[in-house]
This record gives sequence, C-alpha cells and structure tokens, in this order.
Amino acid sequence: MVPLEPAAIALAAIALFAAFVNGAIGYGFSSLTVPLALTLYTNRILNPAVVIVEVFINFYVLIINLKGVPAVWKRVFPILIGMLPGIGIGAAVLASVQPGWVKFATYTLVLPLILVQAAGWRRPIKSTWLVGLPFGTGLGMLYSVTTISGPPLACPGRRRTAASRRPGWWPP
Repeated sequence: MVPLEPAAIALAAIALFAAFVNGAIGYGFSSLTVPLALTLYTNRILNPAVVIVEVFINFYVLIINLKGVPAVWKRVFPILIGMLPGIGIGAAVLASVQPGWVKFATYTLVLPLILVQAAGWRRPIKSTWLVGLPFGTGLGMLYSVTTISGPPLACPGRRRTAASRRPGWWPP
C-alpha cells in the first residue's frame, strides 16, 4: 500500500466536505475546495483534478434539470458564447503567471464575490447579449484559472428566497 501524504489526506477531507455542501445546497464544490486546497497545491496541479470532478457534477445537474433548459436557454446562450474566449485567456494566464500570484488573485477576487452572494445581492440581466458576452468572458477566465464559477453566476438574476436555491437566472 502506498503511503498517503498529509496534504493528500487533507485534500480528500476538503473535497468530502465540499461534496457534502454541494449535495445539500446544489452548488459550492469549487468555491469551497479551491481556496482551501490552494494552501496545499498550486492551481496547475489542482485545476485538472477539480475540472474532471466538476464536469461530472455539472453533467449530472444538467440531466436532472433538463426540463428547465428551454426556459433559460435564451439567457444562458450569450454567457456560454462569451465563456469560449475567456477560457482561452484564462488558460494562457494560468500557464504564464506564477502560482503565488494566482493564489493571491483568487483570494482577492473570489472572497468578495462569495460575500456578495451570501449577502443576497442580485441584479437581473435585462440585455442578455450586451451583458452576457463580457460576463461570460470574465466567468470563463475565472473558471479556467481557479475552477470557481458559482459566486459570479449567482449574482446576476432575481433575488432568491429561502425556498428557492436555484441560480438567479433559473426559472421560478
């Protein structure tokens, strides 16, 4: 049996906790895993593993909510188109920037977004193409560098009540 490093055991515990939260409220795996795991590993090591897990989680959520896709498709499509250049830019940033600066930027940018989301601040997007394209580009950059997308995705849209824990752009 191969001995496990303490960092690997800590990462497994962090991922288990994040998976528990994700199962309870529907999002938050990356928002919890990445900032804590960045204290143990660099983004270049962490991102591929988290992206693989996130792909399966997101595919599962898409299948569960397949009936709601037609209702939100017109609002989500500009964001998806905007994400394509953002992912490329973020991948270039991740390959060229030192890991210490990526950690600093992650904590500096994501912590306020998480606090804004927790405070319940939401703004509905009225012009989906005008706002969705640059928003998607920024979201793609953030996701490809940090694998975090939940806090910024939750900010645009309607206010959520305690009974509704869906993203702001999801139908009521």
